Amino acid sequence: METLWVEVQRLRALVGPSEDDYVKLRLDVLGARDAAMGAELELGQARAHALAMHAEVDRLRRDHVWLRQSVVSRWVEFRMLARSAPKRAVKRLVKR
Repeated sequence: METLWVEVQRLRALVGPSEDDYVKLRLDVLGARDAAMGAELELGQARAHALAMHAEVDRLRRDHVWLRQSVVSRWVEFRMLARSAPKRAVKRLVKR
């Protein structure tokens, strides 16, 4: 109990003898705590958004690789068929 009383006296010396100042200080502390909680919430939302963006980028990269491989394989097939029978090659590619 004695240590608490000493701490109260030390805080009053910092704030001043008025209890109103102590109440204002307490409100400032609560406001700072609320601001910190809000900042943590925004940080969590930003992290979730970043994770969603990374997932979307990964999906787009996979789609790009698949599309590139598909186009290249069709081009190679077209080139091979075009040498032997050009009209048949075009019809076969258009059918797909």
